Amino acid sequence: MLCEVIESGGEFRLWPRGTSMRPLLREGRDSVALVSPRGCRKRDICLYRRADGAFVLHRLMKFDKDGNPVFCGDNQTKLEVGVKVEDILARAVAVYRGEKRVPVTAFRYRLYTLLYGILPLRWLWLLPRRILARLRRK
Repeated sequence: MLCEVIESGGEFRLWPRGTSMRPLLREGRDSVALVSPRGCRKRDICLYRRADGAFVLHRLMKFDKDGNPVFCGDNQTKLEVGVKVEDILARAVAVYRGEKRVPVTAFRYRLYTLLYGILPLRWLWLLPRRILARLRRK
């Protein structure tokens, strides 16, 4: 159904599951508006299909030397390689907090993607949370 809506030029609203895009997207609260992947750029949130068939919603960090996209979730530090451009199914044009729509062109959103998209800063942000999580498990 998603592919049909997007191929016809429509917008598809998706409620993601999991924690890989936190703090921006929280399961059960936030959603994204997806459109055709044409024109994907660095820092866009894209929906793609992995080789194992899993659907993933992560941020496009860069393109490698062969022109293939490199992705990473906002709550992750490891880059995901091996995805091909043709595996990208859609890109986000807006993020919803409840019913409040925040377009990806909004200043606050662009500032977030600029600052949070820098991997060394992300690593520093995530390190204390990961240390606390390990301590809780012990």
